[in-house]
Amino acid sequence: MRNFSFFILFISALLSACSSKTDTYHLSGKLSGLSNQELILQFVSFKKIVDIDTTSTDAEGNYEFEGMVSEPGFYRIAANGKYWMLRLDNEEIVFNANSEDPSLKEVQILKSENAQAFQEVINFFIAKQEEMNAFGQEYQTRQFAGASAEELQAIEVKYMAAEQALKEEVKSRINASKDPITSIYLMSALKDMSDIEFVKAKLNEFGALMPNSTYILEMREQLANAEQAAIQQAEMEALAAKVDIGATAPEIVQKNPQGQDLKLSDLRGKVVLIDFWASWCKPCRAENPNVVAAYNAYKNKGFTVFSVSLDKERDAWMNAIAQDGLSWPTHVSDLQFWSNAAAQEYGVQSIPAAYLIDANGVVIGKDLRGSALEQKLKEILG
Repeated sequence: MRNFSFFILFISALLSACSSKTDTYHLSGKLSGLSNQELILQFVSFKKIVDIDTTSTDAEGNYEFEGMVSEPGFYRIAANGKYWMLRLDNEEIVFNANSEDPSLKEVQILKSENAQAFQEVINFFIAKQEEMNAFGQEYQTRQFAGASAEELQAIEVKYMAAEQALKEEVKSRINASKDPITSIYLMSALKDMSDIEFVKAKLNEFGALMPNSTYILEMREQLANAEQAAIQQAEMEALAAKVDIGATAPEIVQKNPQGQDLKLSDLRGKVVLIDFWASWCKPCRAENPNVVAAYNAYKNKGFTVFSVSLDKERDAWMNAIAQDGLSWPTHVSDLQFWSNAAAQEYGVQSIPAAYLIDANGVVIGKDLRGSALEQKLKEILG
């Protein structure tokens, strides 16, 4: 089942200019139920939280901050483990809230149209979060009640449709917003690569208005990282596709524990399990008894194992070979961890990963676990 938690960054944040903008900010109001408590005003970005100022509430919960901020942004009032996020610029703003309101809905904002609009977006996200969570609750309830796979899939379909509708509404709100900061907050909900061109265009638009904005700079960095990750993922998938069933397995040449080069092609004429594993990989170690059983059952019928370790240390690698009884002679590694050259060539993204090849080096099976490996070998070797 998909993760039904819809991420909402900085629930209740506030940023940008306002109708009563000055050279300084004057933030005041009342936090009901919070008497004589120290408050901290903090700047919040996608990567950091920085203390800006401090003050205290009086006996009735009234407070006041005054100073200058370097840029409009997401700020929050912190008090004894409770937080209220708001959009703040050098402006006058009244922010009232109830310290006993866990929903963050009982917030009143005066004297700042941008702050009010931003709070409305926060309320929108809170409501949508509740709607999306309902799908997860329904899924779990139905699953525990013994619902069929078709019934559970129907819930997932409804969730995905609601998720897509939400994305479209977010984009519509971004286009309609008059405040770049509110739009940036909304854009934090667009994480799919399918949205990347929309986000890039908006960042260029807002960047022209706020070229030094912390949020613009951070989102551009996140975007660049996401694009690079997508490129790497595509490259790995392309490599993995090259080693699909019916393809000829690429050559592997690496050193055994004694420092001698071993070649996969030297095993041509045998049915070979190319097994990517590591001493530190618990699922690999759990699967090793099955590989050992298959090897012992079919080693005299033309089957062997070519183990490629993603270890970093020779001793750990050799100890695991001995401990797990991996008695076949063909163990290799370049001790480069996830940068193992063979793993890169095969597009391995997780281990254990295994490729069964026939006597001609053609892939005839992938990731055969448990008894599936022996069943396949029985089909081939009898």
